[in-house]
Amino acid sequence: MNHFNLISSLILLGLTVLSIWLPFKEGNKRTGIITGIILFIIIAWTILAELEFLVIFIWPFILAFQIIFLTYWTFRVFKRPKIGKYVSTFLTLGFILLCMSPWISDWTFTKNDARKLLAQHNIELKDDFKILNNESGGFMDYTHTLKIQISDSDKSRIEKEIRESKGFLKIVDFKNNFPSADYETFEKLNFETENYLNREYYIKEPMEDGTIHFHFQLSKTENELQYIGTDE
Repeated sequence: MNHFNLISSLILLGLTVLSIWLPFKEGNKRTGIITGIILFIIIAWTILAELEFLVIFIWPFILAFQIIFLTYWTFRVFKRPKIGKYVSTFLTLGFILLCMSPWISDWTFTKNDARKLLAQHNIELKDDFKILNNESGGFMDYTHTLKIQISDSDKSRIEKEIRESKGFLKIVDFKNNFPSADYETFEKLNFETENYLNREYYIKEPMEDGTIHFHFQLSKTENELQYIGTDE
């Protein structure tokens, strides 16, 4: 266990002790015992399992629960139960909104956002288009995927730009030697596969969302353009 996990586990265990003591102080021994046992079991399990993803995923939820729980019972100890309900409810809603922020961001993603995103990669859409799919997020790594349906003229222009790019690789058998962008040179790799025209490259400085690796796929049979941005 590294120092960060050690300190974090001690903090969670300390807050668990408080989660037992505060209800006890208010005469709710059963609540304190049940809460403490459940928290101790979950924390001990994540430590003994020695799986890093358990710590990263579960501990923030435990900490959020402890903060909300202790806030409520602290106000009860000071004889302010109504204020405790209001504050703990506010904290709960805030935590739920924070957890849902990736989905909220996807739901509120507009055509204007798509245009700005593509413009940052020197891809301009002159005609109207339709957003077919937009997803962002990831557990360990961040990925943003966007698929749009574009006009015939926009498709023809983007197709021409890719095909006329320097070093464009025409369709070959990529089963044993699939091309890959170089993360050290930051040069754009333009190539053709059976179903797509592709553009892939890395950038030196990350975008606002942390992405540095980008892959564009223009369908050869449909008017569809797909963008994939990752942080690795």
